[in-house]
Amino acid sequence: MFGPLTDPGSYSFVEEIRNAVPRADLGQSPYRDFQVQDVANDLIRAPKDAIRFVIGTSLGACNCPVAATYAREVNIHGMFGFQASANGADWPILPNVLFAHEFYAPGWFGTIITAGLGTLAWHKAAGNTRTNLVLSTQWTPHPGETVKARTAFLNEIKRIVAKPGDDG
Repeated sequence: MFGPLTDPGSYSFVEEIRNAVPRADLGQSPYRDFQVQDVANDLIRAPKDAIRFVIGTSLGACNCPVAATYAREVNIHGMFGFQASANGADWPILPNVLFAHEFYAPGWFGTIITAGLGTLAWHKAAGNTRTNLVLSTQWTPHPGETVKARTAFLNEIKRIVAKPGDDG
């Protein structure tokens, strides 16, 4: 879930994933940040054996846990976020998400460097012991799609596709 006007890197990253990991199910990506229900519907409609991913930047990263909640009847194998915005949805991650990784810029310095747009940290729902959540600090201007973050996400997507039942 990306904003094509505010985040043109979304197109290149989606294509990078599709080229490197053909089995990754990215639905109709890139989506706009307001297409949360469309994302959830695509996750639900995907073939039963699909390896499902949700990836977002800024407001799209905020909406990743929302889409996963709307699609709670299916497993989301990987959820990835670049700098979720402090101005967006702050929903907990449910146990249908097996692995989640977000790069964000916390604290006062994060607020300054991202104008508050990349400071929200994802969190698990109370009692969720299933999701392996990784939070990586990265003080970089918004939207934070650095080579380091993109490389980490791509490597994790490749690992998940190789072993889709593994949550760690």
